[in-house]
Amino acid sequence: MALGAALAIGACKPSSVGDAEAKGDVAWLDTEGSPAAVEALGRLADTNPAAVTALQERSKFGVEAYIAAWGGVKRGAKWASDLLHAGLQDPARANDVASAVEGRDPLIVPFLPDVEASLSRLAAGVATSSLAGVLAAAGPPSHDAVVRRLADKTTRGAMCGGIASPNADADARMALRNVPSSSRDDASCLGAVVMLAASDDAMMRWLAQVAEPGLLGAASKSGTLDCVRMHRIWADALAARDSTQAAALTVPLSSAVKRCPAQMDGVLADALKSRPDAQAAVIGALDPFSPDDSQLKATCAALPAIATGHASPIAKERAADAVAHGCKGAQ
Repeated sequence: MALGAALAIGACKPSSVGDAEAKGDVAWLDTEGSPAAVEALGRLADTNPAAVTALQERSKFGVEAYIAAWGGVKRGAKWASDLLHAGLQDPARANDVASAVEGRDPLIVPFLPDVEASLSRLAAGVATSSLAGVLAAAGPPSHDAVVRRLADKTTRGAMCGGIASPNADADARMALRNVPSSSRDDASCLGAVVMLAASDDAMMRWLAQVAEPGLLGAASKSGTLDCVRMHRIWADALAARDSTQAAALTVPLSSAVKRCPAQMDGVLADALKSRPDAQAAVIGALDPFSPDDSQLKATCAALPAIATGHASPIAKERAADAVAHGCKGAQ
C-alpha cells in the first residue's frame, strides 16, 4: 500500500518545465529555478497570484523575474507592469531591471520616467549603463530625457555610453550632435563620437562639418577611424569650414597627416589648389622642416604656387621653407 502511494505521488510530480506549467505547479517551477522555469512562472502569473508572489520574491536576488515580467508586459499583464515599475524605481535594482527590458520596443514608453529618474539617482555610482542604454534605444519618446541627461554633468558620461551602444536609436545620436558643446564635455562623449563616426555617415558628416575642433582632433589621432574614412572626413571638413577656423584646425589636421599621409596627400593638395579658405589650415598643419613631408608628393608639388602667390606672408614663408627643406625628397 505504501509503495503504491509513493508511486502515485511520483507519477503526479512534474517531469519537465512544460509539464509543471501545464499542471500549474508554482512550487516546482520556483524550486527548479531555471530561466525557462521562471519564464513559465511569468505566464502562470497572468492568472495565478501564487506565481506573482513567487516572482516578487525572486526579484530580490535575480534578473530572471524581470525578464519574465517584461514578457508579461508584452501580454498586457498588470502584475508585470507593477513589478517592472517597482524595480526601476529601486536604486538598488534599477540597473539590473533595465537590462531585462527592450529599449526599442514601444512598450517601454510608460517606464521611461522611472528609467531616467533612476539614472539620475545613480549618477554618482558606476553601474548606470543599462539605464542609459534604454533611454538611448527608445527613440523620439526619450529624446527630451536624453537631452536632460547629457546636460547634467553627473549623468553625461553614462548617457554618452548608452548612445555609443549598438542598440542606440538614431534619434539619440542626433541629440548628441545637436546639444550645446558643453553637453558633450566628457571623455565618454568624445569616445562615442569617434566610435560612431567609424560607421555612422551622419555622425561622420557632422564631425567633419560642425563638431568642435577638439572632437575632430581626437578623431584624427584615434585608430578607430581608418585612413580611408579620415580622407573623407578631412575632404569634407576643409570644404565646409571657413578661414575663421583655420587656427583651430591646424593641430587636428596635422594629426591626420601624421597618421595617414598617403590618404591625406590628395586632400591637402586639392585644398591648396582650390580652397583659399583652407590654405592657412593646410600650411599651418605642415612642419616645413620635417623629412616626413616628402611622403606628401602632391602637396609638395602644390606648395611652390603658394610660396609665390597671393597667400599671407606667413603662409608664403612656410610654403617656401617646406619646398626647400621638408619636400626635398619628394619625387
